Amino acid sequence: MTSRVLVAEFQACFAEIDTNSNLWQQVDQFEANYRIPRFDGKKLDGCFVSETTIDLTGYVLDDLTVYFRRSFEQLGGYYLFSWPNAGVLATTALLEQTIISSIPLSDDNIVSIIASESPGFLINGGWTHPTVALKPGTFDRTHIIHGHQEVHVPSSIMGSDALTEAGSGYPLIVSDNYYSSLEPTAADCLYCYRILLTNGAEQGYPLKTFSAPAKRVILDCMTDKEPYLEYMMRLARSYELANQV
Repeated sequence: MTSRVLVAEFQACFAEIDTNSNLWQQVDQFEANYRIPRFDGKKLDGCFVSETTIDLTGYVLDDLTVYFRRSFEQLGGYYLFSWPNAGVLATTALLEQTIISSIPLSDDNIVSIIASESPGFLINGGWTHPTVALKPGTFDRTHIIHGHQEVHVPSSIMGSDALTEAGSGYPLIVSDNYYSSLEPTAADCLYCYRILLTNGAEQGYPLKTFSAPAKRVILDCMTDKEPYLEYMMRLARSYELANQV
């Protein structure tokens, strides 16, 4: 076996409420490679997605399987919120999902994941919108190489203004769940996502601004050949699922 280190990098995200449209947008001078996913034919206000890939084609051409030993994240800074009024505490949060998958995610998958449950778990019917049924995707735990779900909420505990009036401060993490499978893969590409979602203006009492620092995910892994039959079964399953999206 040969040891490898694979890395997925995500830029920082700085966003604010546009005073003209009352919708979320990236701050112009800090605009990064985040996009707004589409939901029910229109952009989902308050949601930002950054995507990148890790190319494994060279390993596949040599008939190598990638075996993961561990994954961990690093942050380049800190999270910061600002809020416009005293109603922020009860209604506002920043939801974050960091996912490295052996199959790609569609916008339907992304919105379902950030609004309902993390991918790879048994979902009872998925999440249903009043007019649209979203598709959580045909995932099981083996396809989610790295998964991390976080919920950040405004906090007055440290270095923040009081939540009883307009102000700013550092958020508190109230949910911090890892669900990485670290299962071996024969896929030729890993699909990497960082998804951020906060209250849209129509939900009331949104944050005024938020910033999320740059993040990287480091995958400690090895490459090696496995028995032919097992390798072909793994390869066939990877292609089958990738073509379903």
